[in-house]
Parts: sequence; structure tokens; C-alpha cells
Amino acid sequence: MDKQKYRKYYREYSDRVITTKIILAVASNADNIIAAAFISSLVLASLALLMPLVIFVIALSVMFSSGLGSYVGFLLGRDKTEEANNLASFVVVVITILSVVIALFVFLNAGFIANKLGANGQYHTEATKYLRILGISFLPQIIAIVLDKLIMNDGSPKYTFHVNIITMIINFSLNILFVVVFKMNVEGLAIATLISQIYHMIGNIYYFTFKSKNIRFVIPSYHFSKLKDIIYNGSSDFLSVFTDAIMVYVVNTAIIKFLPQNYLEAFATAIIFTPFITKVYVGSQIGLQPITSRLFGQDYYSELKDIFLYSIKRSLVYAVIIYIILIPITWLLLPYLLDEASLVPIAFLIFIGVGSAYITSCISIQSILFFTAINRPIESLAIAVIRTLVLIPVSTFTMIYLFKVNGIAIGFLIPEVIITIIFIYYFRNIDFAKYKAVESYS
Repeated sequence: MDKQKYRKYYREYSDRVITTKIILAVASNADNIIAAAFISSLVLASLALLMPLVIFVIALSVMFSSGLGSYVGFLLGRDKTEEANNLASFVVVVITILSVVIALFVFLNAGFIANKLGANGQYHTEATKYLRILGISFLPQIIAIVLDKLIMNDGSPKYTFHVNIITMIINFSLNILFVVVFKMNVEGLAIATLISQIYHMIGNIYYFTFKSKNIRFVIPSYHFSKLKDIIYNGSSDFLSVFTDAIMVYVVNTAIIKFLPQNYLEAFATAIIFTPFITKVYVGSQIGLQPITSRLFGQDYYSELKDIFLYSIKRSLVYAVIIYIILIPITWLLLPYLLDEASLVPIAFLIFIGVGSAYITSCISIQSILFFTAINRPIESLAIAVIRTLVLIPVSTFTMIYLFKVNGIAIGFLIPEVIITIIFIYYFRNIDFAKYKAVESYS
């Protein structure tokens, strides 16, 4: 194992993406933090009920960006730049049309969607006002996420890092301005998100207009068969991200069914802090995707296992450090984010348990993204389906039913332990030299 080389890759690609993911987590949680601190924890709970939809949109974007990024990285590794540009241009057109449809649908059906996600009474009123504006922001957000991946494949992770940093600053600053200064409440949160996502999209378009190295947009041919492969290859990443939506939805439903309803506010506040842990794992593999895809395209199979093991070890250290740092921060901030003092110890208990469970998701999250990067959707999809659609919903709902609030953490932990044990056994016997990409890639 050439640790020095992998360390260089990790610093140049993964460290930047991890930092970006954490910063974006701060930005995406800015609405929640400011909602709890300056409006009310009732509004925070209203936004939490909408999180499955928000995560679904992000997951959909990741599906296209991961599938396309892996395909483009593979083609660039084979020196097929023109083919990569044509395919990228076609997928961006498809993504633009899809994002317009999603934005319009959410805008026109905000109340109906909020109701289906469990919002009622005051929760429904606040959720609908927020979602109607937020739905419009899905359009630039989806496009920007896909363009982020293409910029990284073009060899400019630093540019993506800077654009995402500025996006976060804009979002947070406007949240303060609209909510704290202008007292625009939940509508101010949504407008701030919309403006920041528009900047994110425009910043990425600027890159491809004036700064791109290899990837350039052209008038594309139709690539529907390859689009199918991209969706297939990225579907495991979709499920990996969508796991969070399922977890939040299942827990929300279980809390409403088995626990006092105000525990929803405790859970919504606690999970403001936990995503920073999993963002490390996601950023680790997404950052290395251009490297692993090109290594696979160049038939450097012997290095694939080593670079994956290196990323697992390094990201696990990062995640543990972040978790330890978050413990006192969470304890100090919870009293300012919750309206009822009696909910503070409950929210802190949820954070400790869920955070510990998230630490153990290191292998399950990264294995899905790794197999996608080397164009092996079969393995990544199998792991994602078993984890997302079977183990997590069943385990979480059952454990909350049996152990009440303590069951939230137990329900998250069990699937990660099962997936980790199975994957370790499988990974020991992998021979990457026998692997083949999706047929149309070759």
C-alpha cells in the first residue's frame, strides 16, 4: 500500500469534499437552527416533517451525479473526451427538464405533500408556507449538484469547494437577515435557501463557460440507453442517501404513534447535529470517486482495495473526532433550541445514541459509494436495498415500539452491525481483476 500517494489523493480530493459536505450540512441545518433559536421548536418540528422530501430531492440529484460522474470518469480514463462531453451534455438537459417538473409539482401541491408527510394542525400551516417556496429552490439545487460532480471530474475540486463555501455563507447570512432582522419567519428561511441555491447553480455554470479544462457542453445526441445505465449505476447512491429520509420518516411516524407528540421536537433538534458524522463517510468516497473511476478505467485493479481501506480508516478517525467535539456543543445548545426544558435531556440522549449508531455506518455508506465509483451497481444496489428498504425500517420501527425513546438508537445500530459483518467477509474474497463494468461502459 502506497500510503503517501493515497494520503495525497485524500488531501486533494476527499478532505475538500468532506469539508464541503460538513459546511453544506451546516448550511442545510441553518434553517433548522435559526427556526428553533429565533422562531420556535414547533416550526423546527414542522420542517423536520418535510425532511424526507428534501432528502429525496438530494438523493435524486446524487443518483444522477454519481452515475454520470462514474461514467464520465471511466470515459476520461479511456481518453474518450468527446464521448464524455456529449453524454454529460445530454444528461444535464434531462436533469434540467426533470428539476423544472419537480419544482412546479412541489410548488403547486405544497399543502397536499405536507399532509402526506404527517404535518397537521399548526405543523401543517408552517410546513406548507415553507415548502411552497422551498419547492422552487429544488430547480437550481438539482442542477448545481450534478454540475458539482462534473467539475470534480474535470479536475477542479478546489473550485467546487469555494462555490459551496460561498453558497453556505449566503444562505446563513440571508437567514439571519430575513428571520432575525426582518422577522419574515418561516418564509424568510425558504427565500434564503432559494437565493443561495441560485448562486450555486450560476457559479457552476460560470465554470463551464470560462474555466473548464476537458469537460465542455455541446449540442448532444440522444443517449437514452446510457441514461438507463447511469440511473442504474447511481440508484444505489440514491438509496444510500435516501436512507436518511426513510429513517426520519419512520422515526417521525413511530414517535407520533408510540410516544408523546412533543418528542418529535426533541428528535428534530437532536438530529440537527448527527448528520455531520455521516457527511464524513459520504465525502470520503465521493471525493475519491474521480480517482477510483479512473483507476478502474485504466485497469489498475490492485490499487482499488488499498485505497478503499485507507479511506475507511481515515474517515473513521475523522468521524469519531467530530462526534466527540459535538457532544459538549450539543449539550450547550439544546436549551436554546427547545421551547420545553423537560425535552433537553431526552434530545441529548437521542443525540448520544444516534450519533454512536452513525459512527458504525462507516462501511455500509462507503461500500455503496465505492462500488458505484467502479461501475459495479449490482453490489452497491444490493447493499443499499437490503439496508435502506429492509433492515432500517423494520429495525427502527420495531425497536421504538419495544424500547420507546431508547429504541431510536438501537434501531439505527442493528442494521449497520449486520451490514458491516457481511461486507467484511465479502471484501476479503474480492478479486477486482475479475470485475467488469456495466456492459455499455466498455
